[in-house]
Amino acid sequence: MSRLFGRIIRVTVSGKAGSATFIGDQSPEAGLQIAFTAQATLGSKPNSGTVTITNLSKARRNMLGEEYDSLTLEVGYKDSGPQVLLKGDIRDVAHAKTSPDITTTIEVGDGDQAFEKGKASKTFPAGTKPKEIVEYLRKQMPGLAKGEIKGLDELPATKRPTTVYGHAYRELDTLGRQHGFYWSIQNGKFQALKSDEHLGGNILITPESGMLGVPTPTDKGVKVTTLIIPGLAPGRLIDVRSDFIDTGAGQSREKRSTDAGGGLFRIATIAYAGSSREDDFTAEIEANRVQGDKVKK
Repeated sequence: MSRLFGRIIRVTVSGKAGSATFIGDQSPEAGLQIAFTAQATLGSKPNSGTVTITNLSKARRNMLGEEYDSLTLEVGYKDSGPQVLLKGDIRDVAHAKTSPDITTTIEVGDGDQAFEKGKASKTFPAGTKPKEIVEYLRKQMPGLAKGEIKGLDELPATKRPTTVYGHAYRELDTLGRQHGFYWSIQNGKFQALKSDEHLGGNILITPESGMLGVPTPTDKGVKVTTLIIPGLAPGRLIDVRSDFIDTGAGQSREKRSTDAGGGLFRIATIAYAGSSREDDFTAEIEANRVQGDKVKK
């Protein structure tokens, strides 16, 4: 776990005024005090987050939300370097003064422009592969790069004509329910995968690698909290190796062994919380069990 020391938080804002980068460091003398929360999901609900920076200059504060309208949050450690945790449009900016400090809170949404402005109007004939319709809808959503798409080639062709009209994200939701796939926007990239597929990764989560507390089994998989580990993302695999809390014995909770609860899981949601000065630097994960290289339903 030594590689998880020396946390780094880097915030870059950009827009018509160019860009500016703010660095949060654990040493009070070395960088700004920066805190954040962020939520990421495998489903189509927009990822979002909040970044709080203490004692920005007045000039920078005034530019946020105006000259600067997008934000990238990178988080990591000195040994491994930072990775992008959240990238999106600035939704709102608020300033508060608690003498002698001024805190600036920035709300961010991943892919907001794509959700708001992406419109569709087209009819596809019977026999069209769902992936073709997905690709059309993706291209109607402005500002998105193409991310990982997996398993959609396996989906059977439509049996009747399919019309998509209106907001592209709503049509994607309908298509996903009908054909059994998830789609989402991850840091400005469009991602889609068949319901029982995963994106690999096999990130090891153990007490030695940063796990906090004991995992809890769920109906479909597991809940586990860990220090922020590079590579975590919805759709990726985690390899959980630990005793589990048995929640099936009424009020009394007993540990059960790894072979009863550990194994491979696909990340469904992640809730991040971190600070350059406080103790928080965690990821709360909910994930679905994988067996035979397929996600259990």
